[in-house]
Amino acid sequence: MLKTYFLFTLGCQMNLSDSEKIEAVLKKFGLRSTNEELADLIIVNACSVRQKPIDRIWGKIKVWDRINPKVKKILTGCVLETDLKKLEKKFDFCFKIENLESLEDYLAPYNLDEKIKTKRDPSSSAQDDNFIAYLPIMTGCNNFCSYCVVPYTRGRERSRRPEVIIKETGCLVKKGFKEIMLLGQNVCSYKNGFVELLKKIVKIHGDFKISFMSPHPKDFSDELIDIIAREDKISKQIHLPLQSGDDEILKRMNRHYTTRQYLRLVDKLRNKVKGVEISTDIIVGFSKEKKKSFQNTVSLVKKCRFNKAYVSIYSERKGTWAEKKMRDNVSLSEKKRRWLILDKLINS
Repeated sequence: MLKTYFLFTLGCQMNLSDSEKIEAVLKKFGLRSTNEELADLIIVNACSVRQKPIDRIWGKIKVWDRINPKVKKILTGCVLETDLKKLEKKFDFCFKIENLESLEDYLAPYNLDEKIKTKRDPSSSAQDDNFIAYLPIMTGCNNFCSYCVVPYTRGRERSRRPEVIIKETGCLVKKGFKEIMLLGQNVCSYKNGFVELLKKIVKIHGDFKISFMSPHPKDFSDELIDIIAREDKISKQIHLPLQSGDDEILKRMNRHYTTRQYLRLVDKLRNKVKGVEISTDIIVGFSKEKKKSFQNTVSLVKKCRFNKAYVSIYSERKGTWAEKKMRDNVSLSEKKRRWLILDKLINS
């Protein structure tokens, strides 16, 4: 009989939100958390977006097979089909998030039954980020950036009903959360209208802030900028993924905006939103990123004056358009050099 579990989570805030729900269910059935050496059950919430998390899982499997060979193992999360086929032999049970039929039930961040407590519940044990609640409003992606596997791991976009989101937000505020982070692979394409959803949420009574992850620059409207500027409850910390500061590379990435459009968007945010802080994502070493392409990115970064950037080194992911049709022709040493330049430039 299973009595204890160890949960190994990789990836973004959406995966962290998924893991909280998994833990809440396990605790409801009487299982308690422990370390990997003593667990009866190990659950891996995986992320196939980059190769590094998958490599970490393989490394962990070797450790678990050595220290706890009888442990039961479950694999879930954003798992690319090619990764799943390789990993499933090492696990007792596997399922991908996109295959869940009851999306609404699964995406609910916190069961409203007071008997179920997640680790981020203010009435549970203390956590550093105890007062930030993750609230998924949608999942999946329709953008098909040429380097990205998310449409293949989480499926196409599926949005939750606005009345359910409003109800859950109210419950989270009553529970004491001070920040509600709305989650989605592209929150701006929420099918019922993201700005309309924000208009309803800010009317909820209580002392709380609303933040969101992640928007897509091509869908970031003037109406969204206006409501951010106007409403005190909406966070002024905006994460706006750039990926590249070169138009040709953006086109190859299938990002659907130009550097001029992106810079105009940043200028609008800085001019209209008092105290705005902008963070971003940048990929270095994408296919055919020449020295001039990279210098264009450096120049745009200087103009944008980002407060923070998550700079990553490009690596091919099996099944993406870039892997099928584009050569990974930038050396690893050059990718690392470019990464260091941008990281120092922005994050120092």
